[in-house]
Amino acid sequence: MIYLHVTVQVHRGKMAEWTKIYKDHLLPAMEKHGQRLVAAWKTSVGIYDEVTDLYAFEDFTEFQNIREKLFNEPEVLKWLPIIYEITGKEESKILSPLGYGEMTKE
Repeated sequence: MIYLHVTVQVHRGKMAEWTKIYKDHLLPAMEKHGQRLVAAWKTSVGIYDEVTDLYAFEDFTEFQNIREKLFNEPEVLKWLPIIYEITGKEESKILSPLGYGEMTKE
């Protein structure tokens, strides 16, 4: 199992808009293609208006296949320009488990 860790900076005052677009449009498109959201958080202390999502994939091949389908998905492509307007910096990382810890025990 590998994980995609995504952190997005949402512009001030746009969190409600981000959340609605994500829940109503992006998440259903992701689920349609098999991308599994493990957890989603917003920062309460520290950098405000930051969203962190964690997605699980069986392996890197599954990650590549799903992401290719996802970024050719009309529903996603339709919302990307709006997402780019209401967000700033985005950072994505692929994480591999070490074999200890609640979520990553082998």
